[in-house]
Amino acid sequence: MRTKIVLSIILVFYAVLIYRVYDLSVKSNEKYKKLSLQNRQKEILIAPVRGVIYDRKGNPVAYNELRFDIALKPHLKKEDLIEAVQELTDTLNDINASKILQIYNKENSPYNHKPIVLLKYLNEDVIYKIQPFLSLNNNIIITPSYLRKYPYKDILSNVLGYVSKANVKDLQRNKTIELTQISGKRGIEKYYDDILQGEPGKKDVIVNAKNEILKEVSFTKPKSHTLTLSIDTTLQKYIYNLLKKENKKGAVVVMKTNGEILALVTYPSFDNNLFVKGIDFNTWNKLIHDIYNPLLNKPVSGIYPPGSTVKPAEGLIAAASRKWNPWKKIYCPGFLEIGNRKFRDWKVGGHGEVDLIKAIKRSVDVYYYKIGLRLGIDYIAKNLRKMGFGEKTGIDLPNEKKGIVPDKEWKIKRYHQPWFIGETLNAVIGQGYFLATPLQVAVNTALLASGKLPKPYIVKKIDSNVTKPVLKDVLTKKEKSYLGLVRRGMWAVCNAPGGTATNYLNTKVTIAGKTGTAQVYSIPQEVKKRKREDELKYFHRSHAWLTTYGPYRRPQVVVTVLIEHGGHGGHAAGGIVSRIYDYLVDNGYIKLR
Repeated sequence: MRTKIVLSIILVFYAVLIYRVYDLSVKSNEKYKKLSLQNRQKEILIAPVRGVIYDRKGNPVAYNELRFDIALKPHLKKEDLIEAVQELTDTLNDINASKILQIYNKENSPYNHKPIVLLKYLNEDVIYKIQPFLSLNNNIIITPSYLRKYPYKDILSNVLGYVSKANVKDLQRNKTIELTQISGKRGIEKYYDDILQGEPGKKDVIVNAKNEILKEVSFTKPKSHTLTLSIDTTLQKYIYNLLKKENKKGAVVVMKTNGEILALVTYPSFDNNLFVKGIDFNTWNKLIHDIYNPLLNKPVSGIYPPGSTVKPAEGLIAAASRKWNPWKKIYCPGFLEIGNRKFRDWKVGGHGEVDLIKAIKRSVDVYYYKIGLRLGIDYIAKNLRKMGFGEKTGIDLPNEKKGIVPDKEWKIKRYHQPWFIGETLNAVIGQGYFLATPLQVAVNTALLASGKLPKPYIVKKIDSNVTKPVLKDVLTKKEKSYLGLVRRGMWAVCNAPGGTATNYLNTKVTIAGKTGTAQVYSIPQEVKKRKREDELKYFHRSHAWLTTYGPYRRPQVVVTVLIEHGGHGGHAAGGIVSRIYDYLVDNGYIKLR
């Protein structure tokens, strides 16, 4: 009996053993084959080349120049590291051995299996001279890289922005950045960073125990994407140089009435190439403390009192409100008295009898004071917001400011204070708390010119995909019926005797528009005689606006100019606006009959 039990146990043992051998050698063959392949097969991601950016005529405005990086393998023995560094210092005379070692030791860790880059963006001619010597040392690795280049420098930097070394936040946002190690920091480079980064390629290889590649199994090319801007760089350069020549700081927007931006100029600006390799402290310090703020993209991120540029829109709001008769004439003595305070018109002695057309043409403050009192700030503010003020335009650029269209609720939230009548009078002439960007003024002008509110855009194409203009139908039927009246007033500004811009314009095309003189500091009531703008200190002078559209009969393009501390809008900006329109006619942007 005992013998049978022992034999049974032995038989069971051998049966289990035979089954296990079968399971390992036959049944689990595929499983272990896959595990084996995983141990031998490796996926290598290949960094894409950042997408090239072109202007509307196909000129590259941001491209990549071939350069080379030098790296060392990680985990080198001390003697191998010293030998490699010595070879680098012998071959390249202008490098610091202690600095190289410092970088290597900082990046070298048990968890890092990637080559440690020590020298970046070396020119081709340098590499061709030293490569034969450095290639003898297997621990030194030379790899191709790309340096972002901006040929138009300060002329287009406010639009393009720049790239520089990626930070931790960037690396977490997009996995591709782990390969490229750069990211967009401002402008188009930032807004479209995910697209410009491209898509990584992939190489599947077989490696041995030493992680050496034995065989390539498959290869997928990395993919890059190109952007084509709506910007005409020749026009952009032309306008920038006009401002530079006349030493006028400010912003210019040139936009088709459908929102397509032809030029978006800031002066002064900065050379975006300074940031690509990393800007030095002294240069950065100089830029951020420059009183003219060259780093600010003024058309989009600069906020200013819009001054009288808001008057045509407010005239439209009043005419359509059924509370105001735009044909009825009111008398302007040169001030409006509220309580013990006189709210002055810009013209001492006043304008006499004024209707809406004359109020726009002569920019009559008293006329708009009375509109403010009749309609109230809340009604006016609500309608101005739908017409492009106090809201972001939606342009495809980062850091757009929404400005401020003040009303009672806004003041309670901001200052915890009630609204006063005097603040209404300041707001209706584009002063007080009212703030707008030059782009908002341009968008509002396009609305008055075409009857539709455009969403401005810079990128015309992504690869071959064309951007479709977006136009919002924001005006009521009643408001549309009064557009012609407002346009007649804007025509008079630029063409009629007494128009605030008439004497300063000389163009090949008939245009319409509105001037604005936006005060930057208040004038006390006791001051009876104002100083002329040219008698004031520079930073006390008013900002000068001139926003226009043309041709008057068939609007195609909007040109909005802001000259910081320029004084009167027509005087400061009229010549620049005239030359821009002549360029537009000469280059086919405006078709004359």
